[in-house]
Amino acid sequence: MLKKIQFILFIFIVSTTSVRAYADLSKDAMDALISGNYKTAVPLLKRLAQQGNPSAQYNLALLYKDGRGVVANVAKSNAYFSNAAHRGLVDGYRKLSVSSIKPVSARNIVAVQRPVPQEWVKEQNPNFYTLQLASSTNAELIKKYFNENNLTGKAGYYKNKREGEDWYALVFGAYPSVAAANAAIATLPEDLRKWSPWVRKLKSIHRIMTP
Repeated sequence: MLKKIQFILFIFIVSTTSVRAYADLSKDAMDALISGNYKTAVPLLKRLAQQGNPSAQYNLALLYKDGRGVVANVAKSNAYFSNAAHRGLVDGYRKLSVSSIKPVSARNIVAVQRPVPQEWVKEQNPNFYTLQLASSTNAELIKKYFNENNLTGKAGYYKNKREGEDWYALVFGAYPSVAAANAAIATLPEDLRKWSPWVRKLKSIHRIMTP
């Protein structure tokens, strides 16, 4: 017998003429989840997930994790958890088994003398590139990931504002080119790759950083 799982309500982040259709689709998906009609819920959730809805991404991750309405698939589950997390849904990060992440190699990373996380970001060459691992409105969560994974001197985090709200982002490594940064993704431990790292130019990060 399948255990009961806790789905989350939908976050509405649409402000276009299609709001009503979007809301109707979200309601249908949530109704299907609540009634246990997972096969009906899955295609609706996928449509919402493709539009960037973090709640749909999170709920899909739960379905793939437990094999409800779909064939169980850990890789897809973690990918959806990661997508939800990158959209700011903190629960997505918590489902990624952070405690299993191991310290990473410092290979190909530019070292700095002052390993304070915020200073690390500031002191990197602005013409270099880095890998953004995670972002959240929860500063303590980002600090927790940094400290638990022994990233001192290898990574850092920074604060910026988005739509008037403080966001915190964890970045890893400094690489001289986009190609080098992309190549480095494959060398990360599997558990870090589950966060779907993406390449950012340090100059753009320096521009938006706030104290």
